[in-house]
Amino acid sequence: MENNFTMDTQRQDKNIHIDMKGTFDGASAFALIHEIGDGIYDATNNIYVETNDISKVYPFGKAILDSNLPKQCRKCVHFSGAMADRIAPEGCAVENEGIHQGSHKCTGNCENCPCNKSGGGRTSA
Repeated sequence: MENNFTMDTQRQDKNIHIDMKGTFDGASAFALIHEIGDGIYDATNNIYVETNDISKVYPFGKAILDSNLPKQCRKCVHFSGAMADRIAPEGCAVENEGIHQGSHKCTGNCENCPCNKSGGGRTSA
C-alpha cells in the first residue's frame, strides 16, 4: 500500500461511511475489503464509500476488489465520488452525485455534507 492511502470510517445507526484518500492499489483494496467485512453487513446495513479524495486508481486495486468483495454484500455497498466508477465492483451501486442521492437518508451529519448548514463533521453513533 502506498503510504498516502487512508480511510476514515464512521458509523451512523446501521450505516457505515468510509472516506478514502490517496492512491487506490491492491493493498488499499484489501484494506477496504477488511473494513467492509468489519462493518458486519446484512440486509439492513448500508455502506457508503466516498472516492472524491482518491488521486489515482491502479487496475490491480480494482481487480483485487472485484475478486474478493463477497457478492452477497455488494447490494449494500454504495460508491460515490469522482473515482466511484473506476473502483466499484459489479453489483455495487455507483452514485456519481454523492452519497446523499438514492437510498441514503441524509441526517446532515456527514463530513462535507451539502445538507449540513452548520459546517460540522460527522458524528459517530
